[in-house]
Amino acid sequence: MKTSLKSIERVHFIYGAILTAMFCLALYIRSLPHNSVFNGTFVRFGGNDPWYNMRLVENTLHNFPHRIYFDPLTYYPHGTNVPFAPLFDYLLAVIIWLIGLGNPLATLNQHNIEAIGAWYPAVLGALTVIPVYFIGKVLWNRNAGILSAALIAVLPGQFLSRSLLGFTDHHVAETLLSTIVILFFILAVKSAKKNEITFYSVSNKDWSGLKQPLFYSFLGGIFFGCFFLSWKGASLFIFVLLIYAVVQHIIDHMRGESTDYLCIVAIPAFIISLIMVILAYPPGTMKSFHVISLVIGLLVFVALGAISFLMNYKKIDAYGYPIVILVLGILSFVVVNAVSPSLYALLTGSLRIFLPTETALTVAEIHPMHIFSPYTGKITDAEAWQWFTTSFFIAFIGFAWLAYEIARKFRAEEILFVVWSVVMLLACWNPFIGGGQNRFAYFYAVNAALLTGFVSWKLIEFVAFRGEARGEGTGEKIKGKKKGGAAAQKTKEKAKPVADNEERTGVAKLKRYARADIIITLILIGLVVFYPPLTTSLATAKYSGGPENDWYESLSWMKENTPSPGVDYYALYEEPPFNETTNRLEDYDYPPEAYSVISWWDYGHWITRIAHRIPVANPFQQGIGGPIGNGNPGACVFFVTRDVNQANEVADALGVRYVVSDFMMADAFNAFYNKFGAMTVWAGDTGGYYTQVKTDEGTRVVLSAKYFSTIEARLHVLDGIGVALSEDLFLEPLRHYRLVHESPSTIITFGGQEIKFVKVFEYVKGARIEGTAPNGSIVEIATTVSTNQGRTFVYIEREMSNGTYEFIVPYSTEGPVEGGTNFDVFASPYTVKTGQDVGNATVMWTTEKEVNVSEAAVMEGKTITVDL
Repeated sequence: MKTSLKSIERVHFIYGAILTAMFCLALYIRSLPHNSVFNGTFVRFGGNDPWYNMRLVENTLHNFPHRIYFDPLTYYPHGTNVPFAPLFDYLLAVIIWLIGLGNPLATLNQHNIEAIGAWYPAVLGALTVIPVYFIGKVLWNRNAGILSAALIAVLPGQFLSRSLLGFTDHHVAETLLSTIVILFFILAVKSAKKNEITFYSVSNKDWSGLKQPLFYSFLGGIFFGCFFLSWKGASLFIFVLLIYAVVQHIIDHMRGESTDYLCIVAIPAFIISLIMVILAYPPGTMKSFHVISLVIGLLVFVALGAISFLMNYKKIDAYGYPIVILVLGILSFVVVNAVSPSLYALLTGSLRIFLPTETALTVAEIHPMHIFSPYTGKITDAEAWQWFTTSFFIAFIGFAWLAYEIARKFRAEEILFVVWSVVMLLACWNPFIGGGQNRFAYFYAVNAALLTGFVSWKLIEFVAFRGEARGEGTGEKIKGKKKGGAAAQKTKEKAKPVADNEERTGVAKLKRYARADIIITLILIGLVVFYPPLTTSLATAKYSGGPENDWYESLSWMKENTPSPGVDYYALYEEPPFNETTNRLEDYDYPPEAYSVISWWDYGHWITRIAHRIPVANPFQQGIGGPIGNGNPGACVFFVTRDVNQANEVADALGVRYVVSDFMMADAFNAFYNKFGAMTVWAGDTGGYYTQVKTDEGTRVVLSAKYFSTIEARLHVLDGIGVALSEDLFLEPLRHYRLVHESPSTIITFGGQEIKFVKVFEYVKGARIEGTAPNGSIVEIATTVSTNQGRTFVYIEREMSNGTYEFIVPYSTEGPVEGGTNFDVFASPYTVKTGQDVGNATVMWTTEKEVNVSEAAVMEGKTITVDL
């Protein structure tokens, strides 16, 4: 007995050590962006949403244990309910609070708080190898589990990129928690089926049979609740379980088996999740939808079980069961649509994840995944290969193999696994309707790893058993057959009693695979299954994204050199009352000094988190406006319009004081990364930005006058100055926008000017300079503007005098004032001069005066009189 226990301990130790090594490998790969994240200047969190998660964490630490659920520091002038589910960022805040001994703001500095936040997703991603291993072990065996865990540890793509050091977003928690949820549902279903529990088991209080399935059900419910508290889209997994419920009920019922066990294990899990959602979520749309979806899931399991039970009790033909379910399903949708069209729209609209809208497709992560690149047509250039390499294709062998296994044995846990895997595959790659969202590849990565691990193990097993059939395994061969029965047993006993114990505990099984043919198979699997994803991961995991240094520099400048908007970044905010007429929250009651910053929605969270300023638009896709945004003023209207008056109206309506642009927003040149095209889609004006011109080298496609007439191009490319685009088209200067700061990096040179990566403009009233001038004379005003990067350009405007003239200018010449913008772009004194056109585009100037313009005149729209 002692020998047996020692052998069991050895097996557990071996597999535990291997699993620990897989965790360490996964963590190492995820830590590769270390130099990018910890760059010596700031902690570079990846992407956009991680910055907002850290904003929530910071706020929670200042108000621990309270968390904000409404935030006025974004979506000006409304503010918004925080759409992120609370658990991910709240758990991080708790971890930091504990490490900081209950007072992290005093015991930990800002860098250490951010460093913990940066490591958080990497650790969660590495932990995912554990439930993956156990799913493989429960479904097949521990060897398949180890292979699957090893693959998820090294797999590149969406799961890796969203679990990298610094990518502090909830997606990695979604993957980890959903995998744990499925693990416990698999365990619950498997043990319930094995113990053959029924409703009579409950009524007879057969706790010996019920104990294990209910234990797994309770744990599944707890983690399902955590999953709902981590992701607002968690109802996708209700969809998975409902499909499984229908499939499994039909299979069991038509095979004459009880379906009671499904209802018994589902009810506790759904009730626990429902209670957690009700207690933990504040009132709101997200909570309502979660509650509705969980209630629907609960009712469907109960209804399917009840119908099966009644049909069996009434001895109705089993083939009528799927027909009854189909009819009731259709009737349910009809009734819901008739009674509550809004609920029907909510439920059916949630299926949009499988077929995103056109505007949703302007977001890179919502594009469908491709097997063949839409640009080159090559498999190796498409997302499927780049994110999964060989495992994407091997997984289809796993699907076929499991379909065969299910057709033979109808194992409930394998059916659940296949349904889960199919839905996850269709969520990211749906060739039937040309849909899916590539971001959901972070879910399917787990399924692909398990399917590939299963196929890999089956191949090893096939080679091993084939070798044993030839007499290469343990035991002797007699006339082409292995010894069996008593003879084999006597041989083993005489040889060594311990061998029998080792065989039973699995140690001898491990030794059995130390053969040449199996070793060659393992090498081939390593080269085909593991080498491609490992090398891809090592090559792609060195950068986790996030703002360029130029963005951080510009927004840090904004934080220190612009007036406070009057809203405390670290406060707890009271949610405005709900307006029954408009069916939305009232706008937040901002202080009089509040203002907004307008940029493209991608950058909203950076503006909130780094600059502590209030963006109009944000990655929640609020504040974008335009025809798709119900015709409201917003970022797309402001940047794409060619009408300066319309841009000013948008700025006035949204309380805009600063405009922040980067080159990507203007990059119709396709020189770096084109976000201009996405803005035109949202604005509903996608055509005419390019034209063809004939050159000595043939016809070329160039940017058109329409492009250069947009506010975005006039600001970022032309610096807001007046420009003659042709003999017939002159763009007047933008009189109410002045450059106040620009970042160091030059992206391209255009018109003799270096185009910097990030530029900050201020929207001002402008000083009015007016006076008398000879009738019919030409009047010109000009100043030389010098930027903080040493670049200069001339702001100039001309007009024909009718005896008087008038200019509005955005630049002051006397420097910043206290309480205003501490700009570092300076203008020389203006020269105002008058003269006559003498032909050949030549003006003979006769009178010239120098004018200084105060900051107060620019900000308050004061008038300065200069007679010529």
